[in-house]
Amino acid sequence: MTPMLRLFVAAGLLAFAAALPAAAPDDSFDDYRAIYRDLVDRHAGAVVTVKFVMSVTSSGNEQSIEDRTQAIVVSADGLLLVPERAVSVDFAALGNATPGQASPVATSSDFRVRLADSEDWLPADLVTRDGELGLAWLRLRQPPGVLPFVDLAKGVGPEPGMVFFSLLRTSDEWGAVPVFRPGLVLGETRNPTFRLLVDGVPGLAFSHDGRPMGYVDIDLAAVTRQRGTGLGLDFADMALRMTPIDKVAAATTQAAKLPVAGR
Repeated sequence: MTPMLRLFVAAGLLAFAAALPAAAPDDSFDDYRAIYRDLVDRHAGAVVTVKFVMSVTSSGNEQSIEDRTQAIVVSADGLLLVPERAVSVDFAALGNATPGQASPVATSSDFRVRLADSEDWLPADLVTRDGELGLAWLRLRQPPGVLPFVDLAKGVGPEPGMVFFSLLRTSDEWGAVPVFRPGLVLGETRNPTFRLLVDGVPGLAFSHDGRPMGYVDIDLAAVTRQRGTGLGLDFADMALRMTPIDKVAAATTQAAKLPVAGR
């Protein structure tokens, strides 16, 4: 199995996990209509699509594909928050190292962003990435004026038992419209660092009143280490991770001070 195929398998596992029934939230959240309308009114303009070309070089051979991801505008001048896996993937960290050989590394380029209610794809550049948090930041080269954005400094700390909502944007096939998914904070761990374990989908998580709570993503290394649950059906590890919003906000403040990578 090639490194790129392994990555697709991991993505498939994520899709399967997302399709599992979510834990039922409290009765007070049974009707999400008002929450949906409020989230869309507040933040849909900051949820945008990013396309990029990811290339994997292994043993002198290069394989490239076009991919897309969700991004959140986090400043009025065009700073974007994306998952680090959309920028770079070290396959050695995913358990694909071969003794005596350099492990493949996937890198992305040609970032293009389509803002909400726009048909244009605007170029963007990588600013920096944080491997520990699993986050990366892009910046639009020429933002078309002041942009709607999510102020990460106005967040609320997540705790086990809290319900959250992820606001996403569909592909063109579905009209590039905003949709949302409810999630639940299942627990917390300090191995290897403090993270919250959640049931939900990747992206920025919001509280019921529209405040950012943290960033949810898949741990690709953990997924590739799993070899199935066996007949015991132990699903305790089938969870995504959430980085608390205070850490995301602090890292974003530092990223905002940097020039784009390579300049």
